[in-house]
Amino acid sequence: MKVLICTLCAIFFFATGFTQEEKYHFIFLYNELNAQTQQMQAVFTDAMQEVPNRAKGTLLKKSDDRDVVKKYSLQHAPTPFVLVLAPNGAIMGGFPVSFTKEQLLSSFAPPVVEKSLLALQNHKLVLLCVQNSETKDPEAAMQGVREFKADPRYNSSTEIVMLDPNDSEGMNFLDTLNIAYPANQSLTVFLAPPAEIVGSMTGPTTKAQLISTIEKASSGCCPGGCCPGGCCPGGKCGG
Repeated sequence: MKVLICTLCAIFFFATGFTQEEKYHFIFLYNELNAQTQQMQAVFTDAMQEVPNRAKGTLLKKSDDRDVVKKYSLQHAPTPFVLVLAPNGAIMGGFPVSFTKEQLLSSFAPPVVEKSLLALQNHKLVLLCVQNSETKDPEAAMQGVREFKADPRYNSSTEIVMLDPNDSEGMNFLDTLNIAYPANQSLTVFLAPPAEIVGSMTGPTTKAQLISTIEKASSGCCPGGCCPGGCCPGGKCGG
């Protein structure tokens, strides 16, 4: 899952706005109706018939909609190719040439994943806040997060995503990130494009702590960026 997330974030940075519906959108892209295309189209149709209330499917010839092809950087994608978009526009999967129904249906994910991926695909930092009213120090954990987000240097390039520890489906996201959750604790996970974990903090946070975390990460990954849009001069994000 993490490899897939990284691949999607690295390739498809501008995945926004294609779908505004409450359903997932599966786009079957092809060049010509040869035997391979027809075989995989049958798999695609079978998958769509299994989830009519959750998804819609579209067949799209590559030469018929160059805007879509360009928008999602699919000019050189081998076909047939299935692109999966969440309702918020986040890219949830990309399946070239040969795939199974099970692979297509595995693209569905909880809202916390959709929100996080969309932010990362738009070059944003993500502060994933795992807490609720029952966890320890929820307000203290949010203090640094809110102050970091309020800083003009980071405001437009930072997304705060909340995750309730009682959301068992959403908590699977932490498993895919290989992060162990400390029971009954407020946890803040710092993610940066393309899909890097740059830090995780249990309990209270401070703005200075978060700034230090991202600057250390950026100094180790330059060039190519842990920060939104890459690293800033001197390796200091927001500088």
